[in-house]
Amino acid sequence: MIRLYFRLIGASVRSQMQYKLSFVLDMGGYLLLTGLEFAVAAILIVRFGSIAGWSVAEVALLYGLTAVSFSLSEMIMRGFDAPFSRMMQQGTFDTVLIRPLPALFQVFASHFQLRRLGRTLQGALALAFAFATLPIAWSVSKVVLLPITLAAGALIYGGIVLLGATVCFWTIKSPEVVNVFTSGGTTMVSYPLSIYSRWMRAVFLWIIPVAFVNYPAALLLLGRRDPNGLPAALAWASPLVAALFFAVALLFWRVGVGKYQGAGS
Repeated sequence: MIRLYFRLIGASVRSQMQYKLSFVLDMGGYLLLTGLEFAVAAILIVRFGSIAGWSVAEVALLYGLTAVSFSLSEMIMRGFDAPFSRMMQQGTFDTVLIRPLPALFQVFASHFQLRRLGRTLQGALALAFAFATLPIAWSVSKVVLLPITLAAGALIYGGIVLLGATVCFWTIKSPEVVNVFTSGGTTMVSYPLSIYSRWMRAVFLWIIPVAFVNYPAALLLLGRRDPNGLPAALAWASPLVAALFFAVALLFWRVGVGKYQGAGS
């Protein structure tokens, strides 16, 4: 199954690279567009000095972690986004169910959006700026924590996208509320979690755990204390939180597939 996935994704990547100049311009445009997000935030923070005591470089760390995680999810989980909504609207999901492969795998392997590398690069640049500027006391554990956090973050965003796709079994179209937790959640957690109200912190930590994408890891890397008592050691729990959240999304997907009755006539 893994071998087949890479063969399908390889074919998708080759098709996207067929017009190389178009691809480069597309990715570059996406890089510039997403770069404006951090530029606006940086200008505001420089103007006012800090946000809740967090400097521009510290916010860059938050932003970089979530940007890279989100972009990886966008690339890998693209099949469950707009393409899946169109599949439900056009009734082509029926053809997925009659093939001798799991429906989840077929949708998963149907799209791979390589141009999202523009956001990945932009997030990596923000992280490079943060690492070069901040006096982080690096250790083996902190180096290991970085890829773990990025992978967990991508899995959390993937779970959100999967939940949104599953709702299509009842609504035909993915609800816009999903964007509140993907694009909106990315913007929200690009700033210190402590600036938000108690109920918002609870929602984004324990219900839709987007805050685990970057905040506990940033606290641990920077040696900071959360004013609301959130322990930095929770950074090591991010893989478990991500796995549990994605498992719930998978269960919901199975319920949705089981309830699907076809496109009809």
